[in-house]
Amino acid sequence: MARVKIIIFLIMLFSGFSATFAQLKESPIRVFGYFQNSFQHWTESLDHPAYNSFALQQLNMFLQKDLAKNWTAFVNFEVLNNFSSSRRWGSFNIEEAWVRYRASRQFNLKVGLLIPTFNYLNEYKNRTPLLPYIARPLVYETSFDEFIAIEEFLPRRAFVQAYGFIPSGKAKFDYAVYVGNSPNINDQFTNELYGEKQQTGIDTTTTFLLGGRLGLRYKELRAGFSLTHEKTNIFIPAAERLNEPVSKFQERPRVRLGADISYHLGDISFEGEYIGVFYDEGTETVEVDKRFLYGTLGWQTTEQLFVYGSYWYTLEHRVEAELDSSITKYTVDTNVITGGASYNLSDRITLKAQVARVDVSSNLPLSLFPGTDWLVYSAAISIFF
Repeated sequence: MARVKIIIFLIMLFSGFSATFAQLKESPIRVFGYFQNSFQHWTESLDHPAYNSFALQQLNMFLQKDLAKNWTAFVNFEVLNNFSSSRRWGSFNIEEAWVRYRASRQFNLKVGLLIPTFNYLNEYKNRTPLLPYIARPLVYETSFDEFIAIEEFLPRRAFVQAYGFIPSGKAKFDYAVYVGNSPNINDQFTNELYGEKQQTGIDTTTTFLLGGRLGLRYKELRAGFSLTHEKTNIFIPAAERLNEPVSKFQERPRVRLGADISYHLGDISFEGEYIGVFYDEGTETVEVDKRFLYGTLGWQTTEQLFVYGSYWYTLEHRVEAELDSSITKYTVDTNVITGGASYNLSDRITLKAQVARVDVSSNLPLSLFPGTDWLVYSAAISIFF
């Protein structure tokens, strides 16, 4: 009798496995991703010596599964800069974890952690084999996140986004609107603002990120305008320096304006973007504004070879007052002239080369190096797996 029970149990167990595997076959989890390994040589400048290094610049792994008719789940893991937790190198992030409901081409809804639509490149910057660059236009180069304030220029995370395409004759309009947390995320076990323990990774205010993009596609032309609005606490440290109440610098509005355009004429292509970051600081004694733009002219010389030239520019303008009533005004300009080539060895392997001249100038009053420039030589291999 015991043997009969064991046999029945095993039959039921393997039947369950069979049913599970049958479901997986009907709707398997799709696993795919991109990674880019690079070599860079930086020439000497006034503020750093010459150096060169290999790096696993970026790796993205995606999980995608159809849950039901019109419902899809998606997860995106991102690894940067030779990530090693034991060595404290680079970073590992969950960039996306959302579910999408697709009602039609005109209306889609994503709910969960997502990369919001802002200009065109923000959503596509992680597709390294599909982009010609090794180092992408500065504010899109996530491997530079440790020394460039990328999140001031770009919305990195949202949690609800509605989007779609609306045809109109030969043209097609696309739209996206989204909502997410403000930038005031608790990143420590003790919140310095309120002096109490709070859960990390959550918003410490009752405000939201609101944003969207409206775009047009007509034949070989693609263009769009983007806008975000949120409130930030980054000016709170100025309260102590200026001996003013903290409340004056809490939740100050920040607006990003963006524009993007691309056009193809045969084998020649152009794409460019503009981003402006504007703050309402709440006082005339503090002022911050930032700008970024880039333009890339490319030529598809053969089916496999693409060559390009590009110009990138960032500007940071600040006005700060001190307790002695003195006013400090300064700007930091970064100009990058770069060019390179990408060669599609196959549909999944892309070889790249790039050279860039970087010129940084500043009128910072305490700067020992008001202007400096250097060259960066790069080679990379990008893989789609």
